[in-house]
Amino acid sequence: MMFGSADALVQLAIKSRDPYVAAAVHELATGITKLELEALICGTRRTALAIARWEHTPASVLTALAGVHDEAIELRLDKNPGTSSSVLSGLYEEARSKDKAGLTKLIAQHLNSGTEVLRRIALHANDSECLLALSKNPAANAKVLAELSERASGSDIAVAIHKNIAQNASASAELLTRIFDASDVYTQAAILGHANCPAWLIAKAAASEEVLMMRVLARNRRVSKESLQRYAACEDAGVRAGVAANVLTPVALFRHLIKDKSELVRREVASRIDLSEEHIEALSRDDDIWVRQRVARSPTTSLDVLYRLAVDETADVRRAVARNSMSTVHLLNMLAEDTSAWVRSGVAYQVNASQRILSKLADDKDVNVLSGVANNPNTPQSILKALVGSSDTDVRRGVILNKSATRNTLLPLLEDPYYLHRVLLVHNPHLQAQDKWSLRDDPDFQVRFSVYRWAANICLKMPDTFLVTK
Repeated sequence: MMFGSADALVQLAIKSRDPYVAAAVHELATGITKLELEALICGTRRTALAIARWEHTPASVLTALAGVHDEAIELRLDKNPGTSSSVLSGLYEEARSKDKAGLTKLIAQHLNSGTEVLRRIALHANDSECLLALSKNPAANAKVLAELSERASGSDIAVAIHKNIAQNASASAELLTRIFDASDVYTQAAILGHANCPAWLIAKAAASEEVLMMRVLARNRRVSKESLQRYAACEDAGVRAGVAANVLTPVALFRHLIKDKSELVRREVASRIDLSEEHIEALSRDDDIWVRQRVARSPTTSLDVLYRLAVDETADVRRAVARNSMSTVHLLNMLAEDTSAWVRSGVAYQVNASQRILSKLADDKDVNVLSGVANNPNTPQSILKALVGSSDTDVRRGVILNKSATRNTLLPLLEDPYYLHRVLLVHNPHLQAQDKWSLRDDPDFQVRFSVYRWAANICLKMPDTFLVTK
């Protein structure tokens, strides 16, 4: 082994004749070497199309592919989430000059599209699908949305445009206010749930008896306590469920909500972390399985209640106890012998599980249980080494993802038959550089790309130093 520079890594990539390896190091290259890499990437049209579509392709490669001027490649670039703003701007100019509505729509909905491009689409696009796509794009700022709304007013798509704007995080308070009165109840409800909806509009809408609006407002943290008290008596269970979920709901209302006739309401109450022991005790005896399950998972539930729920007739409730961060080793030891593998697997994933418990569960035959043991950082290293030989991919992946797995435990997995596992190992902090570099000639292109991309990222941080093998 020897230490080489970023240039040495680029030369190795060129020597490999691998288009995906070339893509991985493209960002490091300049001049003639960059052209050589691009020749490999575009070696065949099929390869260029695949790389243009691939979500892991570096932005610099996507920029280079934009210069090929192939309509099929451009289509894939418009869809690729990594395509840069500058590339999208250039693609928009071409799409507009050739009246390609399909490509313009893709640019209108792309999260990397620049404000100026989106503004031009709002003002000049004639295709309704483009305008609808733009109205949903959070990259469109408040000014663009306002111009789009003004242009759409009176048109056949105005209702749909305003409904999308009401759900767009970029919409301003001024715009939301302007479209509120002219909108249908569904759009109005979306506006009331928007983070930028002005407080005075929420206060005004609180007087409404429209069920959909009350459902939204019941969950809103800016609604008054007086409104919450009124909503708590509403006939609609959805409204009452909203009150039960609202963090501002007065504690005094809980004694009514925990006895609500709708299990939807009681489930919302059971999910809260500000309940008293009295409330938790009552909910822990609820007839609804999911109410008891939420109580069993709550970190505020007492040990006495957890022990009782640990023998509940429903496995999902017992599993919730097993997953509860407050469960003790004694309680987990009891649940580790549960008749349900679903419950035992909950214990296996539990951060409070002792090595003794995990050692016992390592003899289990159920894959879900063994996957939990493999994932658990408390599992003894000797057991992790044994699980490396499992025939089940989930179990082996559990070892790879285990934060406590040592290098010696992980080394055999470099030859794992599943490519994704080898990709994960490239990013594992416990393996050394030479371990990861050994995968550079892997049969799978995604593994090879990952290795060279990992190496390229190190070179970007430390341009003059990288470990390579001749």
